[in-house]
Amino acid sequence: MKWIQHDTDANQDAKLQNVLLDYGLEGYGLYWYCIELIAGKVDANNITFELEHDARVIARNTGSTPQKVEEMMRYFVNIGLFENSNNTITCLKLAKRLTQSMTSNPQMREIIKNFKGHDGIMIESDEVMQDKITLHKKRVTKECAVVPTKEKKESLDYEKIKEIYNNTLTKASNVVKLTDKRKKLVKKLFDDFELTYEKFESYLNYMNDHPQAQWMFEKRPKNDGSGQFWNAQTFEYFVGEKCFLNVKENF
Repeated sequence: MKWIQHDTDANQDAKLQNVLLDYGLEGYGLYWYCIELIAGKVDANNITFELEHDARVIARNTGSTPQKVEEMMRYFVNIGLFENSNNTITCLKLAKRLTQSMTSNPQMREIIKNFKGHDGIMIESDEVMQDKITLHKKRVTKECAVVPTKEKKESLDYEKIKEIYNNTLTKASNVVKLTDKRKKLVKKLFDDFELTYEKFESYLNYMNDHPQAQWMFEKRPKNDGSGQFWNAQTFEYFVGEKCFLNVKENF
């Protein structure tokens, strides 16, 4: 394809807003750069919507690092901007943006027509579209796919996490031991939000210093005349999804 549709208010999309919040213009630029790479490879003989560039090549061309590119690509997949199937990055949603005016190639015009219903709206699910595209799919070597070079996640160092917690969240009570229950909570938080030790430390440090978060560390009287107090929040709360989202969305 020589060109693709690009709405002038694309930056207001909820998912792209998250990209801007978490990675700034570097992440936003990488997303559209990848879209250009994918669309540029689409023709009558190749409608796979695959990203056929290695993270090292993209990093070189964008002035980033392979590690940062891989991190942002994992993030794009996690929030649904791209798909990762069998170690291959795709953007099937890009098919929904194609119009016949984008090409003079009769074969491509017919393909685009078949992708869409008479009203221009996609009539197939992403799963059905994936099956259809697979029929035309070219074999792409594993080296060309932008995926983490290490698919297997390293196990968490819970002693390090405990040390980070105690040294950073100084206004909360120190943790003596990470029980199995606590380890499960930590693992879920790291997996669900793709945290690194550095991001975890930054999250804790933000709570420790932010004025609006100080209520978490204090015993507060209940406003029911009982004379009882709300207890300060515990480790289980600080490493829970509710607290993490509260900090990320409201502070």
